[in-house]
Amino acid sequence: MDHYLFLLKKFLGNLLMPVPVTLLLLIWAVLLLLRRKTRWFGIIVVFLATALLFVGSYAPLSNQYISQFEEQIPSYQPDSIPVDYVAVLGSWHQSVKNQPVTSQLSPTAIVRLAEGIRIYRLNPGSQLIFTGFKGLNADPTSYPEKLRELALALGVPDEDILVLNGPRDTAEEAELIAANFSDASLVLVTTAVHMPRALNLFHKVGLDPLPAPTEHLSKPFKSWWVFPTAATLAHSEYWAHERLGLLWVNLTGRVKDRLDKD
Repeated sequence: MDHYLFLLKKFLGNLLMPVPVTLLLLIWAVLLLLRRKTRWFGIIVVFLATALLFVGSYAPLSNQYISQFEEQIPSYQPDSIPVDYVAVLGSWHQSVKNQPVTSQLSPTAIVRLAEGIRIYRLNPGSQLIFTGFKGLNADPTSYPEKLRELALALGVPDEDILVLNGPRDTAEEAELIAANFSDASLVLVTTAVHMPRALNLFHKVGLDPLPAPTEHLSKPFKSWWVFPTAATLAHSEYWAHERLGLLWVNLTGRVKDRLDKD
């Protein structure tokens, strides 16, 4: 059952992004425009698709709703007492021969790793935790093993790296870390827009890590006179993904609670 829910979540998460939704609206609009009786409604749907694309790709607008989400949780501030572990949550990778490891890891993965190593060095005696899995295409090297490879190249001792293979998403990462490090102090590193959902899931399994959000997508802007860009649209898709993720966590959590009561 969990496997099918995981696949359903991935399918809906990819389908309900701004670009697929815009394309579906435009296809629907074409069908409506072909009929005289529904032509007026087709024009409205074209307007909706255009508005969605504009709002998602125009930085002054997207920065406003993304920043409100990211600013919920402040950046990490070191304490006088070092923590035991620094957990760097998973992103994605693809093993490719004849490419450096920095090209095989996603940009998000590299930013998260850099922040994790920075915090690790601020906490003498701590260890890094890398989590993740091989991917849907059964990559020969798992994501945390690929992170370990880059961390070693950046000077982190092997004995300070803990690799946890297996978890497919943030919920499974939280469960695995809780099963192994429930009594330890922990810093949680992930992308700023992902941090609210990640903390929600870690709290559900009884952990209360110190958040360390990174890779903030929203930036201050000085002028409204800018063009829409694909990069801004990608940021909006990330925000939409996290909004849908929080909705999924709430819905599945309620279903699980009802099943447990029954």
